[in-house]
Amino acid sequence: MMARKSSFEGIESAPRWILLFLGASLLVHLFVLYLWNAAGQIFSIQGSSDSTGALSVTGMAAVNLWLCLLVLRTFPAGAPLRATWMLMTAAAAAATVAGLLAQLLGTEVSPIEQVRIATLVAGGPLRLALLSAALLTVLRTLRKFGFWVRPTAADWAVSAIVGLFAVCRFVEAAAANHPLSFEDGASLAELPILCVLSLEAMLLRQAVGRMGSGLIARVWMALVGGVLLTVAGEFALWVIPHFEHALPHAMFATLIRLPIAAAFALVPACQLAAQRCAVQPPAAQPEDLPSGVPALAR
Repeated sequence: MMARKSSFEGIESAPRWILLFLGASLLVHLFVLYLWNAAGQIFSIQGSSDSTGALSVTGMAAVNLWLCLLVLRTFPAGAPLRATWMLMTAAAAAATVAGLLAQLLGTEVSPIEQVRIATLVAGGPLRLALLSAALLTVLRTLRKFGFWVRPTAADWAVSAIVGLFAVCRFVEAAAANHPLSFEDGASLAELPILCVLSLEAMLLRQAVGRMGSGLIARVWMALVGGVLLTVAGEFALWVIPHFEHALPHAMFATLIRLPIAAAFALVPACQLAAQRCAVQPPAAQPEDLPSGVPALAR
């Protein structure tokens, strides 16, 4: 009983709390969606879901930033993965700032055009570019420790699918009868970065697969999951309006973006849990961590 109670205490329990919050939020939104359908598309549900869902995503991004800062403090200057966590922290900060500014710009106060542009860039292309650079540093570090991989046919296939999706988006934007807005431009600027991110994520998945199922492997698998969910989420948000315009788009956006934010928050949360296990006595350490990998967590 005491062990079960303590499993939700301390910073090492952060992954459990993130998953619990994610599950509860998704259940609430699915219940609201059910009411929306059962009540004949009541107009008030859509508006409340928009603000509440965006606030949940922003809150999860803030949790991600806080956990990344905690992890970054544990990596001294010159540590193999310090550059990775600096980039991860910067990406989390960009997402948090963009979410907070989007909440402020959604009020009745007239938004400043420069701030609105900065919000779109920070939450879109800038954040993805920082994540791409972070994955590149992870792959380079793992290569130094012997986890070197080459792209397989499946990796190229996934990257080709993402590239085809990007081409379709560009063709649709070029064929549109209305001028391209800055929101559309920022969204299109994300597509080349998503192609690179998808290939990096598939390579990282290969490298992590050679580590086994230890705590360190879970850290990078959470990062792979966050990237692949981001790609799938962008595709879903593009496809849904083409099939049903009456669906509550803001609600579906939350159902897609909240798991993505939670996946990225799990990356530093799992890293902190792995570090706490690493400082325990040798008898309490997990046996499935490959040699050389625990050094990356310090």
